[in-house]
Amino acid sequence: MLNYPRNLDQNYINYLIIGNKHMSLANKVKEMISNPISVSYKEKKEYSKLDMIVLNPVFLFLLVASVTWSAWDVSRPQTSSPADTALSNAMIYFERGDFDNAVLQLESVVEDYERTSAATHAKFYLGRTAFINGNNDKAMMLLSESASKLEYSTLKTEAYIMLGQLDSDTKKAMRFFDNAAKNALSENEKTYISILKAKRLVADNNKVKALEILNSLDTENSQYIELFEEVYGTALTLN
Repeated sequence: MLNYPRNLDQNYINYLIIGNKHMSLANKVKEMISNPISVSYKEKKEYSKLDMIVLNPVFLFLLVASVTWSAWDVSRPQTSSPADTALSNAMIYFERGDFDNAVLQLESVVEDYERTSAATHAKFYLGRTAFINGNNDKAMMLLSESASKLEYSTLKTEAYIMLGQLDSDTKKAMRFFDNAAKNALSENEKTYISILKAKRLVADNNKVKALEILNSLDTENSQYIELFEEVYGTALTLN
């Protein structure tokens, strides 16, 4: 690649700054846009289309402005919103094992910061707590409202797995498990989700489909081998 010095034509720059005193503002703008900045190693007639774009003063201005904005945006202090701070405080209670206060804090986040990302994540954690406590109706409502809006794949996977286990409609449950698999980050997770799908089909007395899923899995090195064998054994007992 030739490394020519791109020295700008100072007379041309001065012309852009000062302009022709007999030229209207509109014509000055048109002139600036239509004429690229000169470089010392090329005649203007030799410019390619790319040169015409890259050396255009408007392009150069926008480029510099974009780089300046990006540098400022990266360097400026990053501050947490009140909603994010409230969610973080709620999670501290979880870490301490103070579940009652954690739930109260999460409910406050949902109420005080409606339609924020923090409220969505608070609903997820409230839904998971309800799921663990066997409050299935509440869990179903909260997880349905939050699952698709969660920012992290790991949380989405977990939310859809719980919804798949909760929904009484088998077809909907299968769709939830499929969504969980789409967000899974490893083959091990996908294997686990497939076993749960088969388990749900076994509960629905669908032996053929359950065995079809189970027989397609490679569980030789899976950490879910015991669950696999349990579901497989139950499926074989179906008529």
